[in-house]
Amino acid sequence: MSYPPTETGVLSNDSLFSDSVDFDAAEKPISAVDVHSVYDANDEPLRHDDRGLPTSEDMMHAGPRYPEEEPPGPPPPPVTNAFMKPRKTATKSPQTWVPVNLQVPEDDSEDEFDIGTAQKPVYESPAGHATTGGAAAPKVQFMNGEPDVAGEVTNCFEEPGLLYRIVDRPNKMWAFYNDSRSFEVHVVCTFGKHSKITSLENTKMTRDDDSGEYVVEVTVYPGETEPFIKGFVNGFASKLRALPLSQEYFQSRSVTQNKEVVQVEMDAIRAVAGDETDAERILQICLANNLPFVDLSFPPVQSSIDSGASKSFKQLPWGRPRMYVKPETQDQIRLFRNGIYPGDVEQGELGDCWLICALATQAEDPTAVMQMFRHPKGAVVARRERAIGAYRVSFNKNGLWRSILVDDYFPVVAGVPAFAHSRDLCELWPAVLEKAFAKMHGSYAMIQSGDPMHALTDMTGFPSMRIDELFAKAKENSGRDLEPKMIQWLKKGYQVILTTPGKAPAIAPDAQSSPDFSDQPEMEEALAGTGVLPGHAYSVLDVKEFNKGQIRLVCLRNPWVYGSGWTQAWGWGTPDWQQHRDIATACGFAKHKGDLSIVWMAFEDALKYFIGGGVLFRAPAAHDVRVPITFADCKPGTVFQVSVKAPMDVTFILSNMDHRGMHADEAGAAEADPNNMDYPPVMLSLAAPVPKETDVYQVVRNTSTDMTQPSDNAWLFLQAREIAMTCHLEPSTAPYLLIPRLMEGDETLGNGNGGGEDMRDLVHPIHFFNDYSHLFPDVSNVSTKEIAVTIGFQADEEIGDDVVVAMCKMSGANAVFENFPKFPTDDVGSQEEELYFQTKARNCGYAQEKAGAVLC
Repeated sequence: MSYPPTETGVLSNDSLFSDSVDFDAAEKPISAVDVHSVYDANDEPLRHDDRGLPTSEDMMHAGPRYPEEEPPGPPPPPVTNAFMKPRKTATKSPQTWVPVNLQVPEDDSEDEFDIGTAQKPVYESPAGHATTGGAAAPKVQFMNGEPDVAGEVTNCFEEPGLLYRIVDRPNKMWAFYNDSRSFEVHVVCTFGKHSKITSLENTKMTRDDDSGEYVVEVTVYPGETEPFIKGFVNGFASKLRALPLSQEYFQSRSVTQNKEVVQVEMDAIRAVAGDETDAERILQICLANNLPFVDLSFPPVQSSIDSGASKSFKQLPWGRPRMYVKPETQDQIRLFRNGIYPGDVEQGELGDCWLICALATQAEDPTAVMQMFRHPKGAVVARRERAIGAYRVSFNKNGLWRSILVDDYFPVVAGVPAFAHSRDLCELWPAVLEKAFAKMHGSYAMIQSGDPMHALTDMTGFPSMRIDELFAKAKENSGRDLEPKMIQWLKKGYQVILTTPGKAPAIAPDAQSSPDFSDQPEMEEALAGTGVLPGHAYSVLDVKEFNKGQIRLVCLRNPWVYGSGWTQAWGWGTPDWQQHRDIATACGFAKHKGDLSIVWMAFEDALKYFIGGGVLFRAPAAHDVRVPITFADCKPGTVFQVSVKAPMDVTFILSNMDHRGMHADEAGAAEADPNNMDYPPVMLSLAAPVPKETDVYQVVRNTSTDMTQPSDNAWLFLQAREIAMTCHLEPSTAPYLLIPRLMEGDETLGNGNGGGEDMRDLVHPIHFFNDYSHLFPDVSNVSTKEIAVTIGFQADEEIGDDVVVAMCKMSGANAVFENFPKFPTDDVGSQEEELYFQTKARNCGYAQEKAGAVLC
């Protein structure tokens, strides 16, 4: 299915211009035969009234027409950008303003995000009702903007939201307005030889020497109005072609915006900062000099979009929100303006569906989303920075917490962010988060394609696990093992997602969420009647059993509903609910009926339409501590002595260095699949003292493929981005020893000549603050390659008080490194150096940096 449709309409008085359509699909242009709609003056010139217009209204206005608009008032201060044609008139003013539907969080007494002052405009609906001849005329409702001229409006195509003709009768003028976001419309009109017209602005006009007819042409770009002609018309023929935006369009708009706006701002900063590019230092310079902040370490240039890609992306202009929102709404720009909801994020044109799916899952917990944007220094500093276009987002990258600073320049197309954005253009959190994620990995290209579980871990710091193998087994045994696990996970507050097969289809900006299945029609057929998209991840909200397991239901969130949504068994319109009133009550049928974003389905259908998924082991109330360490010759620079004051569960995490973004400056790096990279094989071992023996410990738990079920008798090294295990600790058994392990191999031993990369130049320097050579200067070899990892601790009780973790040294000759379960500890001693570590309190969005020998 293409969008817009490529079929031409039948010539009728209801669609004067629509039969002259020659559409091309947005993704794959389709060649079509040109069709003309002709107004024949025969051999006699048309009669005109005293305004120079045809006396026969049908000759001029065969299609629906809409009364003239009231002349707009004086234009507001212009929006400074060079990626759109500047308006000459003001857009319609709102009738009133009302508060946004979002409450200031209870724990935010300072209203850091200025939610309390956020308002939304209310416009006349539908844009006013004028009358003509005593009867109310239907009023056109534009989808993406409004014309820059007033007059009678005619839809040129059967599809709304594309091209409109505006006729200003008093001034005898024609204009065309393009209401789309992704098409340029080429307009060619041939006017009769007795016409008396002049072309306007960008319109070109020629006259045929033989026939005497006038050929008038103009190209109308998205969101823009092109004055066309002025004068007397005596018959015309039209030809309209809606085509995907051309490379010339993107190139010219990008070059102009960069030269006239972006470069000017960057030059102003360089005039003060010189060659400095560090984002934090540049921000302080901008604050001191009242300059708009531009992040020179991730500048708004093409390389920040396509660095690492094997093929260049189309060139896109960059714009700040104040450059593309309506002038009257510029003071309403906020990070958050609406209730944070999974369906509020539009993906845009970037192939980062995995990240957007993770965002939708994260949006199930709005508080967690807001915490990512909390400023470490408080609301006052945050407001000062936002005032000049600076924003911060906290991520957990390679196991360590990082606050990523970005400016508010985003790639734009036709005055709308080209990539992830909120449906409310004044709400910035999706665009800012995606940009910070792209910066963290080197470019937007580097965040295409991935595992949504990885993105969820990066956003939350919580460990995650794929359940694809478990799901495959469930298809064989009807889910008798999977279902109780899912119920247990959800009961504990973990987030579970299910994924569909195939690749995510393109959704054009003008497609109103209609996916393009043209390159995978088999998926359109396989998922017919489900409302779910291929290559997407969906949050599991609930799993329920009824009638002793005879009826098993799964409830999913579908933020990307298309068509009629889920129409299979247990769809809202099916008789299942009426036949099982008790189930309807238990599932909240009365409350949620008709909400297509909430989908109840039989467990058997979930196994049929999905192929796998994952679980995020959320623990919002947990305290979090992270320590970067390194291995040399597979020996850790630090082991950890752990004691507890009361029985409790503690989660231990080991994070490898993520391959994504390591080679962003190399062509083709963006196409490498980071999920298939060979990570160093690692393991965590937890050991406890052997009763009645002095300085002897025994391994009691090792990490496994399931963090909730650590092994007590197997030594399994995993090549994974993260590994974790949750262990129950007792005060009487303490102190425990947590020992990071790295399996010996050609790439992990010696100087690394076996092919492993030295990551000192590939990851943030913070990962080598506690390097092995510094902690063991007497035994380390300067040529030995060190492999960085991060060790994490999460517990519901406070680490440093109820959980005491001391950092220790252990000899590399200890038997535990030869996989002996029982080993001596007389070579274990306290760290003499203070080590760098991070702590993050429960329900806090950012970490504090500390140094010491005991975690606190």
